[in-house]
Amino acid sequence: MTMTKNKLLEALRQAVADYMYSEGCSCCQDIEEHKENTKRLAELLNVPMYSDGSGYDFGQFATQD
Repeated sequence: MTMTKNKLLEALRQAVADYMYSEGCSCCQDIEEHKENTKRLAELLNVPMYSDGSGYDFGQFATQD
């Protein structure tokens, strides 16, 4: 995926906003939308899937205490 910096920033900002919005609280979370938004973020950020395909390994990029 080749994007200019501005286009990438716009895409990331929208993906994060969509992800946060779909996260919701436990009573109103849109689970399917959340999965799609997680996938979109992982693709934009080049985050690999776990070897068992159960999700994306964002943890390897998280701030370590």
